[in-house]
Amino acid sequence: MNLDFPTLYVVILLNSLTLTVIWGAIAYAYHGFPAARHWLAANILTTTGGGLLAMQGEAFDFLLAAVGNGLVILGFGLVRTGVRRFFGRSGGWVVSILVTAGAVAALAAFGTSSESRNVIYATAQIVLVVLVAFQLLFREERSLGTRVAAVAMIVGILGQATEAVTNLMRIGGALSTDDYYRFAAVYLLAIIFAAVVWNFGFVLMAIDRLRSELATLAVIDELTGVPNRRGFMERAGLEEQHARRTGRPFSLLLLDLDNFKAINDNFGHAAGDASLGFFVRTAARLLPEQAMLGRLGGDEFCVLLPETDLQAAETVADDLVRLFRATVFRWKGQTIPLTVSIGGAEWSASDPSGVAGTIENADTALYETKSRGRDGCSIFRQTSAGAKSPVLLRAQPVGPKTARTQ
Repeated sequence: MNLDFPTLYVVILLNSLTLTVIWGAIAYAYHGFPAARHWLAANILTTTGGGLLAMQGEAFDFLLAAVGNGLVILGFGLVRTGVRRFFGRSGGWVVSILVTAGAVAALAAFGTSSESRNVIYATAQIVLVVLVAFQLLFREERSLGTRVAAVAMIVGILGQATEAVTNLMRIGGALSTDDYYRFAAVYLLAIIFAAVVWNFGFVLMAIDRLRSELATLAVIDELTGVPNRRGFMERAGLEEQHARRTGRPFSLLLLDLDNFKAINDNFGHAAGDASLGFFVRTAARLLPEQAMLGRLGGDEFCVLLPETDLQAAETVADDLVRLFRATVFRWKGQTIPLTVSIGGAEWSASDPSGVAGTIENADTALYETKSRGRDGCSIFRQTSAGAKSPVLLRAQPVGPKTARTQ
């Protein structure tokens, strides 16, 4: 099966043009996805380079060959920088430019025959593709997309290596030109096919990343950065399963910022948003490492305390109340009072309503705190007679204020 190089360049051109359209659409639709822009630029360069190479026809034009192959090789370098950006790393340009410049210099010095030129092109591309494959393969977590792209690159490396070796054999006289062209179509088309497949792998990587980001947005509160109601309930459900397996309890604290509406009315909604952020940051400094703070909505928050009994939950709740009593929130030069009301409850394996029932009990305790003037904490506990009722913890003396600015 014979394949002339002008035809091959046209195939590369059309293939690169197709991939350019795909990555152009992705880069346009997702502006915050920098890797897509790198992969778009890579395909633009290979498309342009392939067009210049196709213009040579059967003749050899050094300028067209140098510029065309230089663009193609630099395009492979952009594939690498795109992968680096995808995984949160910068750089990669220096290696790409050095490999491209080295290939052009080698072409000028040794590219007197098509065999030597093929060796130069293949070697430069192998270096860059090997670096990309290394990035994809040696990661702790590999998605389906990274595996597809890595396997395709290995195929491409093998194709390029075969191209380089067979051309070296032609130079050394161990392989005739007719024998070379008898098999050249197979491994050269394998290279083109590999490029299509690894771009498909990149698309899978992009889909997986975007889906992961959407999943995160679905469970994280945008304003405060803590889990929203959905995210909190998912985690609480998992904790309930763990508690049923181990027999170890967990507790929940329901928290409200006192007079939050007055903050919005007197200082503006921007101050209200800032106070929510300040509350989250301040509470996070005190909560145990394993605790999870979530925003259920508005100024209502909930704290999940894994493997924590009611007595330990009381201590956390009391500490939170005292912390905010002793803290002054300043916003744009204004002092904004910020205290909390808390209701706590312990999950019980005997309660058929599960987490929802625990939150309801904590809410009952929270109502008790509010009915007694706010700025305190109540705990929902079972009495010796078997009945359940909220118990108000004795208010702590108000300590000296410690100013903390926003």
